[in-house]
Amino acid sequence: MPSMAERGKFRDFVAAMKTKRKDASSFKSTQNASDGIEAVNNQIGLERIVFFSDAVMAIAITLLAIDLKLPELNGTLTASDLANLLNNLGPRLMSFVISFAVVGIYWVSHHRYFGLIQRYDGVLMVLNLLFLLFIVLMPFVANLFGHYGYLPLAISSYAIAVAAIGLVMSAIWLYASHNHRLVDKNLAAEFIRTRNIVALVVPVIFLISIPFAWLNPFAAMFIWWISPLVSLIVVRTADRWIKPKRHPKLSNYPSS
Repeated sequence: MPSMAERGKFRDFVAAMKTKRKDASSFKSTQNASDGIEAVNNQIGLERIVFFSDAVMAIAITLLAIDLKLPELNGTLTASDLANLLNNLGPRLMSFVISFAVVGIYWVSHHRYFGLIQRYDGVLMVLNLLFLLFIVLMPFVANLFGHYGYLPLAISSYAIAVAAIGLVMSAIWLYASHNHRLVDKNLAAEFIRTRNIVALVVPVIFLISIPFAWLNPFAAMFIWWISPLVSLIVVRTADRWIKPKRHPKLSNYPSS
């Protein structure tokens, strides 16, 4: 039969164990709550980055149309006068269409890449701001191209600006996906590698067009026009490299 002292020690031991269990449970609950708050804050921060980027790109794509206006002339215009004015507006209209397509394509790419990015840090924010810097520059280079598209310097400046957008977008994905730094840990490595290749297609094409601009501006513009076809071929080829077992989000991968 245990003595009174032994019974007291046993009761103290049981009480101590209950206290430890309670403390452990309380710590676990606090840790889970902290993780939950951190996840929510991360999601909100990522959404703010995307919303801000959408707003900047929306403003940039709207500013492209500012240069599309006919000169105000005194008197009554004839049909031939209006036709001449519209004909003179042709280069600026072509610049608008190309620039609208460029910003639109990179808006889609930005949306899809950030759909795969699950976390963010300071480096990603800086890269995203650099991306937006070149997006905001598009109305200026589009105006330059629309007015002086016959000059090699204007063509080269436009090509450099578009290439810069693509290179920074590629850098964003490369940084975020390297060792699954900011993306899902289960995202297929084959998918990441092929997206790295695909992201470089358009900027490389525009960089290649620069020497042609100094030989023949129309040759450089022809290279721009075939870039969607080249991108499509690269995407289809890259898709064949990805194994049949895909990540659930792979249906939303970017094409540029």
